[in-house]
Amino acid sequence: MKIKMNTIPLTKKVNVKEGSHILYFFEKQEKYIDNAVSFILTAKTLGQKVILIESAENYKAILERLHLEMSPAELRENLFYISNYDFYEMYGDFRFNNVLTRFKNTVQPFYDKGVPVRIWGYVDWSEQHDIKEKLNTYESQCDLTVSDIGYMTVCTYNGKKVPSYILAEMLKTHEYFMTDDDLVQSSLYKYSEETIFPSLSTQRNIETEMDFYQQKLDFIHVVAHEVRNPLTVIQSYATLLKSTLTDDKVKNKLSLIEDYSIAIDHEINHIIQTEQMFSIDTFWRKTIININPVIDDVVSVMSAKARTQNITLIPSIDIPEKLIINGNLMGFKLIISNLLSNAIKYSEEGEEVTFKSYVDGRFFFIEIEDHGIGMSQEQLQKLFHKYQKINHEESGQGIGLYMVDKLVQHFEGDIVIDSEYGKGTIVTVKFPF
Repeated sequence: MKIKMNTIPLTKKVNVKEGSHILYFFEKQEKYIDNAVSFILTAKTLGQKVILIESAENYKAILERLHLEMSPAELRENLFYISNYDFYEMYGDFRFNNVLTRFKNTVQPFYDKGVPVRIWGYVDWSEQHDIKEKLNTYESQCDLTVSDIGYMTVCTYNGKKVPSYILAEMLKTHEYFMTDDDLVQSSLYKYSEETIFPSLSTQRNIETEMDFYQQKLDFIHVVAHEVRNPLTVIQSYATLLKSTLTDDKVKNKLSLIEDYSIAIDHEINHIIQTEQMFSIDTFWRKTIININPVIDDVVSVMSAKARTQNITLIPSIDIPEKLIINGNLMGFKLIISNLLSNAIKYSEEGEEVTFKSYVDGRFFFIEIEDHGIGMSQEQLQKLFHKYQKINHEESGQGIGLYMVDKLVQHFEGDIVIDSEYGKGTIVTVKFPF
């Protein structure tokens, strides 16, 4: 079954997928200005604002055309200009992470106010070593779609400056490709529903490498299916019975059955995602996400897990409602759920685990504190090693914190663990936002 994707209008009659990333290679300057002006005028008609990341020369030409269609007040209200010279650091080295940070900071004020925005960015650069490979890496690592908040972006390039082999690679990370006269779906887009096959030698290597992971995943999916069906029935009956009873003691026991069902389902899903992390790139693909729903979802599930062990999870969430950061949903869920799961696992019955999330300066913090068994200095030194279990009496494979450490580094964060044996542990994770 295909999932129906939400769409947003590119023009009055042409819709593209929400959060679309459009690659535009232009040849003729006059046609380029025509398309940029049409992009802005359509946005005005549809009630959208436009962030225009452009050269000073192109901006002047675009404004001259727009003055014929829009009043100065309308231009001030609907068009927000940023110099592409500063945005892409054309005076120095082209750095992907710096551009992504500026991009996020640019859209944050609009997102905070719920303002619909479309972005047009003319990507340019100074001559430097390996620049064309850097451009491909820039587009491949994060296609700047802000897909989770639905903003459309058009990345424009001078087709005479970028070689065809770079274009072919960029088409893999853009669902739509535009020229001066046409707009088409990219047949090479790697997240397309259409099947794209790699070369024969690459395919053979991939199949050999993936065999082991696929066998494990197949087994896990079979077990998950067989467990989840009766689990859903048990949870449904517990909920139904609870609604018909008045005895508080019995209702509390039924609530515990519900919590256990949620906790078991979470553990199954966690195992599947952990295995998938080593075999697919979804966990490593950066985009721009709203962190609040991620925190709410994980805290809700982990609160149920804590109740099954007679532990109280105390959340304190003090961040802006629409805080957006660089990362991805599944990766952040795994980071938070792993850290909370460990805090709960190594706490004694009747104790408390606190979860705090807050903003300080230009950083977003997650802080988790427990009063459990803690760790010695020797254990702390081995903490992030793969398959290194700190407590062999507890269940697990010893890859949870290894995985957390890799994800935190990939999202350009820092993790600090302060622990004393017999007194508990404080984990602090910091991400730039």
